Parts: sequence; C-alpha cells; structure tokens
Amino acid sequence: MPTFPRKSVPSRQVLALAFLLLLGCGTENEEGESRETESSGLAKKAKKGKQTLPDGSVYEGEMLGGKPNGYGLRKLINGDVFDGQHKSGLAHGYGTMDYKSREEIERYSGLWKSGQREGYGTLVFSDSSRMEGHWEDDELLYGDYQGSDGVILSGKWVSSSLSEGRMKTALNEEFSGTFNPDGSFLKGTFLSGEGNRYTGSFKSNLYHGRGILEKTDGTLYAGDFEEGEYSGVGMLVEPDGSKYSGGFSQGIPEGFGIQEDVTGVTYAGNWSQGEKNGRGTLDFGDGTSFTGDFREGLAVQGSYDWGNGRITDSYQDENGEWRDR
Repeated sequence: MPTFPRKSVPSRQVLALAFLLLLGCGTENEEGESRETESSGLAKKAKKGKQTLPDGSVYEGEMLGGKPNGYGLRKLINGDVFDGQHKSGLAHGYGTMDYKSREEIERYSGLWKSGQREGYGTLVFSDSSRMEGHWEDDELLYGDYQGSDGVILSGKWVSSSLSEGRMKTALNEEFSGTFNPDGSFLKGTFLSGEGNRYTGSFKSNLYHGRGILEKTDGTLYAGDFEEGEYSGVGMLVEPDGSKYSGGFSQGIPEGFGIQEDVTGVTYAGNWSQGEKNGRGTLDFGDGTSFTGDFREGLAVQGSYDWGNGRITDSYQDENGEWRDR
C-alpha cells in the first residue's frame, strides 16, 4: 500500500499574517464606504437649482442646506430682482438690486452684508441722481450725492442726510461745514455765485447768529445776523472805507452806534431806521464838535464847540448846512 506524506500544519506566524490581511481588507472597504457616504451628503447640500423660497420669491442659483448660498438670481414677490452673491439665504457679497417696487429708487450695485447695503456701492435714483460711497446698515456713511439738478454733496452722512461736508450747486454756490438733519446749513462757510463769502451760523439756510460777511464790492460785516440781515451788535465797513460799530436792526443801524467816515468825522450816539436820531456827538476831527439832538440824520438843536473857546447854539438846515440861532 502506498504511503503519502503528512500535510504540514501552518505555523502561528502564518496564521497571524493571514488575519492581518483580512483585517486590512475590511478597513479599506469601510473607508471607501465612508467617503462615498460623505460625498453623497455634500451633493445633497451644495447644488444649483431653481426653487420658490418661503417668502414667495423665486431663486435660481447656488444653494447650501436648502438656502441661497453663492451666486444666484432672486426675484422677489414685489418685483425687485437681486443678481449677485448670497450667504445663508441673504444678499451677501457683491450684487445688484433692481428696484421695481419703489418709484424713487432704480438700482443699487455694490457690496451687501446679511441682506443690507454694506461696504462700497452706488445707489441710482429714478431721476438719475446717485449716491456713491461706503454704506453701513443700509445707509450711506461716507460718500457723494450727485443730483439731477447739478447739486453735489460730499462728506459724512447720518440717516440719509449729509451731516458734515461740502455742497456745490449748478449756480456755483458752495458750502462747507455742518448740516441739520433736514439738509439745511447749520454752521460753516458759504460762497455765493457772485463771490460773496459768509462764515458763521445759519437758520433755514439764512445767515443767523454770529458771522462774518465779505462782499465782492468791499463791504465787510462782522457781528449778529437774524434771518439773513444785520441784526444785533456788529461792525460794518463800507466800500468807501467808512465804518460803523454798534446796534443793527433789519440790516440798518439802530440804537447806539459809532460811525467814522473817510474824512475823519465821527458820530457817536443814537440811531433809528439807519439815521442819526436822538442824542449824539459829532467830532469833526479838526478840534471842533457838536453835541445835541438829531432827527432824520440832521442836527436840530445843540452846542457847537469851535475849538477856540467859542460855543454856539447851532443846527443844520434841510440841506445839511450849519446855522447858528
């Protein structure tokens, strides 16, 4: 009977190696399945498509987690259309909003954050006016406004109104300073189209309060204003060089004041409706003087000091000539 050799029994080392090989194959399969599952999940989250959102708007573009995320086009139920970047369902990044629901606004192009204008951008109005600059919380913070009427506003803005900066009109009028919430001037320097310059306070865009007015004809006034006129206490220098310091009302001398003309004649006394009225003194600058009563700019009664010891009771006739009584 033939004999056969006995089968050799695998050693412990061989069995251990086989176990490790089997274990490795199982781990590789599990990792492959894990990557496949993760890829499938991302595919479900990040995609492009078109759908109606809970607010009724229609969106077409990139989405994440069922919300607009990335670039897309969104048509709102009020007719407005946004074309640009989104994040978590809101306009975020660069984009353009075409406003169909608002008559006064046409379009905004620029940066957005969480659904509001934020960063650099341009807002165009239906009359072709535009606001351009840095936005924050949907409001212009720093930038320019160019009106269809030629008005240009530049500077710092608060609640859609220029707070501090410069204004220029089509009539070559310029203002630099601070503004009231309604857009009127508060305090600063105004240059008229004719070249007159005023620096001071305003009320309803009229000179009001303390200020200095310099006119192109050489007139200079420094003092109090009320609704655009000299009123209160001030100093006026006329184009011919004559000066007046004292009270004013409605643009003319009123109350006590001192006037000095270019010939050196000085009047110190009361004024009414822009003329010498009441008690006053005329100093002629040559040693002679008159002290007495005035009416409508003329001396009516008083003492004329001739400077040589002689004093007469004098007055002025209707032509301004001096007469003795």
